Amino acid sequence: MHIHILGICGTFMGGIAQLARAVGHQVSGSDANVYPPMSTQLEHAGIHLQEGFSAAHLQPAPDKIVAHGFIESNQLLAKNSGLDDLEFGGESAANRDPITQNIH
Repeated sequence: MHIHILGICGTFMGGIAQLARAVGHQVSGSDANVYPPMSTQLEHAGIHLQEGFSAAHLQPAPDKIVAHGFIESNQLLAKNSGLDDLEFGGESAANRDPITQNIH
């Protein structure tokens, strides 16, 4: 399965990326700022990184996008990806109450 993680260079999301890669998933990700030491760790694990949030980063289309729902750009990019099964912090977007999506 190809998993793309938005905000991948954060400590939590970077850890999730490395766990997914360790169990055999193809993992890619993007973040506003991509720099060491997290970028080095992720690249060493075979994870493809891209700086910024662009729909072009979702080509080829991943099977799943994982993002936390607190950053509006993450929500917009994921929702505009055309994928049916989006996750925000481990919760399916289809099951989320829209009122709670923007609570910080």
